[in-house]
Order: sequence, then structure tokens, then C-alpha cells
Amino acid sequence: MRARVGPLRLLAAAAALFALAWTCPATAAEPFGVESPSSTPSAPGGTEQAVIARYYELGRVRPFFALTVEAGYGYVKPRFALGYGRPFWSWLGVEIYPLTSLSGIGGYGGINASLPGFTFRSGARYYYPFSRSLLEPQSRFNRSDLDILRGPKGDYMALEAELTGTVPFFFGSLFGVVTAYRTAMVPLDHYLFEDSLRAVMKPPYIGRGRFGYLLAFGTDGALRVGPAADIIVLPGRALTIVRAGVLGSVLISPSLEAQASFIPVLMSRDNLGLLGGDFGQLGVRYRFATASEPDPAHMKSKEPAPR
Repeated sequence: MRARVGPLRLLAAAAALFALAWTCPATAAEPFGVESPSSTPSAPGGTEQAVIARYYELGRVRPFFALTVEAGYGYVKPRFALGYGRPFWSWLGVEIYPLTSLSGIGGYGGINASLPGFTFRSGARYYYPFSRSLLEPQSRFNRSDLDILRGPKGDYMALEAELTGTVPFFFGSLFGVVTAYRTAMVPLDHYLFEDSLRAVMKPPYIGRGRFGYLLAFGTDGALRVGPAADIIVLPGRALTIVRAGVLGSVLISPSLEAQASFIPVLMSRDNLGLLGGDFGQLGVRYRFATASEPDPAHMKSKEPAPR
């Protein structure tokens, strides 16, 4: 089954790719003091299940190998999965993520269970930043504090759990993401900049809730854009951070999607500038899974009953 690519989708995709090409640095330098987006594939934006193509919903139940690649300004995120079910739609399996960016390297491994509209994952992630140290405790932090390299190396392990949900609502979909991390390998007398949720935390706990609404446009709701808000909880520092902005996604084909987000910090005791916001989704996402052709029997069961 081939997806029809309309002119509106092509126009939106071209705009996203142009923006991506324009912002990609020619070297490893960090322009205007803004680091490359988070290298971690955890803490999803909320568009993941809302924009999955019907192509995967109509596939047959089977063992499969799947690959997802996200590429954008300063990062490449390949994700590998072995599972059983309908990939990207309803399945159970394991995932492995190598993490690479201009600012650090690492890896993630864990389990994933998905039902239509809901995804739960849990695993462990190790991250090694190239130029970041652990931080001495203080009441508030500025962007310049993160550049001081006096303490122990800022690498760490995070044990993660995350639940993502999406439900149709009027002309789009409501979504929510609840994330909880417990860090390890970090002395309790130091603070840590957590690269996925992008906040200075006192180990070992940090959590986030993201909630928003995506308004759907075009054929099968291929274009989605809307507001999103983050509440990041830092229990060790008795601090709550609020971020809000917009995110969007354009489904170009069943396998290719352009995505973008702009979610700056609105309220925080710290002042990390753009580093504390979520600008990590300016690029494209490619999906592949073995034997993904739609199942004729399943397609027939989804047809409306004759009147």
C-alpha cells in the first residue's frame, strides 16, 4: 500500500528540511553558545503515537526487527528493536539505542510494550559528556556554571521508566508523557546536569510530565501542530521547572516524518538559557520494520460494515 504524498505535505517537509540544512553547523562548533540538542532518544515529544501511519496499524502480527533513525541539527539517533506484534503500533520487545551527538556519547537498553495509543518503556541509559563535570551544590545555576570543569567527570547511569498516551479529541489528539529517572554512578554530594530532561538535579531522582494537544490537518491528519507544556520536578532541590511552547510533525510517507519543537523555559530558579529548553526535534524521523506490508485479512476486518 503506497501513501499518497500531497503538495501540502511536500511543502511542509521541504520547509523543515530547509530549516534543518540552514541550522546544521559546518563544524563541531556550537553557534551562539547553544549546544546541540539532547543526544538521548528518551523523553519523547508526544507526537510519536499520534502520527503513526495506518500502514503499520494494518500490518500482521509477527516477530520483527525494526529501525528508527532521527536526524537533525547536531545529532543522529538510531534505535534498534526486536519484538513481536505490529511494530510501532501494538508490540512487545526490547530496544537498544546508541547515543551520539556533538556533546557526548552513550547507550540505552530496555523493554518496550505498546498498545494503540499507549507506550510503556523501561531500561537503563549511560551517558558520557565530552566537556561537562559534576557540579558543586548551590541554590541556583546559570549557563556559565555548566562550563566550569573543576569537579569529577559528569558521566552517569539513569534507570528510566516512561508512559506515553495519546487519545483522539475533536480535530486532533490529546497526549501526555510521564517520565521518571533514578540516576546512579553519581556522588550524592554533587549535582548533575541531566542531558535528557535538560535540568540541574540533585541525585538520584528527577521526573517530568508533558501534556499537550495536536491539531490535525490534511489527509489522515498527516500534519499535526499544537501547544505543549512540561513540568519538571527536582525533589532533591525542591524545585519545579515549567516549560511551554509548540511542537509539530508532518507525515511525508508511512516511513518518513519531519518534526520540530520549540519549548523554552517559562519558570525556573535556574537561568540556563536555551540549554534548559527543548529544541531537540528539528529534523526527520525514518522508520523501518521487516515484513511491514499490510495484512489483507486485517484490512478487511477494518472495513466499515455494509448497511
